[in-house]
Amino acid sequence: MKKQKNPLYVVKGKDVQEVKGMVEFMIKKFNLGPVVQILQNIFKMLLANVKDFSTLQVVKSFIDELLVKYFSLVKKFGLA
Repeated sequence: MKKQKNPLYVVKGKDVQEVKGMVEFMIKKFNLGPVVQILQNIFKMLLANVKDFSTLQVVKSFIDELLVKYFSLVKKFGLA
């Protein structure tokens, strides 16, 4: 039988929400949902405009840079 982990919860006033991980916890705790939505829309727009390999390389380097910054924050604050 698989051992269950203790669930994480975000408490805001009278509302209590269960979350599946530390990233989701941070998003809900600090109301970052709109920021995540904006980033998703930016990525969609950038990827929709890729027409050739050189543009793909520029978009990929931009996304890679964001991911490096994201993972450095995750590592710095021990969220992984």
